[in-house]
Amino acid sequence: MSSSILMNSLNHSAYPGLTLTLADLEQASWQQLASVFDSTNQASVTGFKTMVLASRTNTGADARTVVLRKVDGDRKYVWFHTDVRAAKVMELEAFPDATLLFWDNTLRVQLRLTVETHLHSTDYIADEHWKELAVSSRKMYLSEYEPGSHQPNSYPGFPTHLGAELPTKEESESGRKNFAVIECRVLAMDYLQLSRDGQVRAMFQYEPDCKMAWLAP
Repeated sequence: MSSSILMNSLNHSAYPGLTLTLADLEQASWQQLASVFDSTNQASVTGFKTMVLASRTNTGADARTVVLRKVDGDRKYVWFHTDVRAAKVMELEAFPDATLLFWDNTLRVQLRLTVETHLHSTDYIADEHWKELAVSSRKMYLSEYEPGSHQPNSYPGFPTHLGAELPTKEESESGRKNFAVIECRVLAMDYLQLSRDGQVRAMFQYEPDCKMAWLAP
């Protein structure tokens, strides 16, 4: 089932749980995640472009919004980028288990991914992601200061002399040392769709055993 068929099913007035199978729902959910990167699809669902990363710390829990950068639905991996100096890098190194929370306000769909994270900062994986990164995004890795560090005044996150201008491709290369990729191996996915006609919830477990089941919302 394609993500467009899923959208039609979810937007139909009848209870969508009557027309969906678990296998179709699981496949369409991964296709919906991947559709974020399909620039040729005008109907592409963009609600999953950003996600909330929830992680553990030495003192409790933390959460922040990050941008989805890559999806592999076959292998069950997703990736996002970060400044290697950010606090979340140390948190994930100490506690690699995390949760990724997606919400699509149009479809009223929530995806909750249980993941195991792995840092890439000096290897070929980070190099490949960096090569594909636009200069406008590279600009954010030119900061002279660690994310979260105290500053005497408001700081834009890049050298102030740049202002609204973009660095050249050559200038942007100095941000490579601050760039990192967080690879997330998806262990399980929890799907929830909200509707006045009836909620739909299901779980898809990938490790240690593969299984799927309908859940009470």
